[in-house]
Amino acid sequence: MSEPIDILVIGFGALGTIYSYILSQNENVRITAIARSSYDSMMEHGTTIDSEKFGLIKGWKPYRLVRDSAEANDRPYKYIICTFKCVPDLLPTASVLAPFLEGTFGPSPNSIGPTVVLIQNGIGIEHPVQASYPETPIISCVAWIGANLISSEGVPVVTHGILEKLVIGLYLGEGGDGPHQTGGFADPAGYNNVGGEIRKEDGLKRTALFAQLLSNGGGEVEVAEDIQPKRYQKNIWNAAWSTVCTLSRSTVSAMVAPAVLPYTLPVVRRLGLEVLYIARAWGYAEDVLPLKSIDEAIKISVNHYQIRTEAQTPATPGLRPDAFGSIGFNFNPAGENSPISTANFKPSMLLDIEAGRPSELEPIIGSLLDRARAKAVETPRLDLAYASLKVLQDAAVRKSAESSEYQQHIKDWFLRKPAVAGAGLDGRKEWERAVKMAELERAENVSVRMAGGKQKVTGKPIDTVE
Repeated sequence: MSEPIDILVIGFGALGTIYSYILSQNENVRITAIARSSYDSMMEHGTTIDSEKFGLIKGWKPYRLVRDSAEANDRPYKYIICTFKCVPDLLPTASVLAPFLEGTFGPSPNSIGPTVVLIQNGIGIEHPVQASYPETPIISCVAWIGANLISSEGVPVVTHGILEKLVIGLYLGEGGDGPHQTGGFADPAGYNNVGGEIRKEDGLKRTALFAQLLSNGGGEVEVAEDIQPKRYQKNIWNAAWSTVCTLSRSTVSAMVAPAVLPYTLPVVRRLGLEVLYIARAWGYAEDVLPLKSIDEAIKISVNHYQIRTEAQTPATPGLRPDAFGSIGFNFNPAGENSPISTANFKPSMLLDIEAGRPSELEPIIGSLLDRARAKAVETPRLDLAYASLKVLQDAAVRKSAESSEYQQHIKDWFLRKPAVAGAGLDGRKEWERAVKMAELERAENVSVRMAGGKQKVTGKPIDTVE
């Protein structure tokens, strides 16, 4: 057996479970998962994985389950995988990673330390982390997967369809080539600076190893030279289908039903076009993000989630055995009608809204509006979706900010000396103002101030110069 590879997974929901399972199929990989509220049930029963791709696995457990970050932070990790939802208006990702990147086992003069792996939705999720920790390599991942976590008689159950593919790449910044590169977004890790090429080469090697571990474990993986176009490609799906499903409180299957598809499809397509216009303004041209990506996102939803019936007419879109391989995504064909786990799949944004939890509204739509305003791109449909969902998001954020656990986390984050707010000196000053305003007691004021600092819909551009 080769040298053990310790991997930490933060966020042990459906996504974290599936990729923990895949990676654990390598005999030298040791997964430590932070389970938090589900710790007791997972320790007692394990997790049942009901997957169309991987089969039925009952009582599965990773190498080690822990309750919190303090318990997990007892050893060096090769990779720290973030599969928790990116909710920057409540909990900055950098603040979750801080104990591991600044503690005993973080980067040092003799070691780069762990590699951060972000398996999260949205645009711009990497920049605040990279700005806080420029020496830490970040592997940005786009997950094409349909999985939900439910509870059956007290036993955690992850339901997963046939769809599973991870597109990964070393985070190099945003802005494409040439004049589209903007301020500190272009090269936040300093790979183009003196000595940066060596760190970049090491980051690429770590990315290749991570891809190999995924492939060896039975996962489908693609390594991208520039991950940002792939992120926009996935965000076309999220900003369109996920948003419309959430606004209508419907499953994807319900949205692509033949009776309503003539009404939902044009709206979804126009939402996708607005995402594409933003990407174009940020330098991602046809050669890396083709226009057909919009129709491909529509096809993959119709082909995978539409339930066929005996009464289906020849003109009605249905599931073809070659559906996935024919449209450029290179997914394996399902071959049969979508089972119940696929037919009942709900986007995570919808699940969060139904449960009254904060959703990924900011990385999926809010970050797009930031970038649209910075480049003077009009986005009327995204503006409407954001404004409609922001009402629910604000209420959920306020409620979550009242918890004692959250207030202690933010208090610890405030008291840290490094400028880690993700926006350099300006970010540090903003945090200091928030600390004085809140007096370290009223976390609600702080969360609202930090979340409401960008007027996305009214047209105030973000500051792209650091």
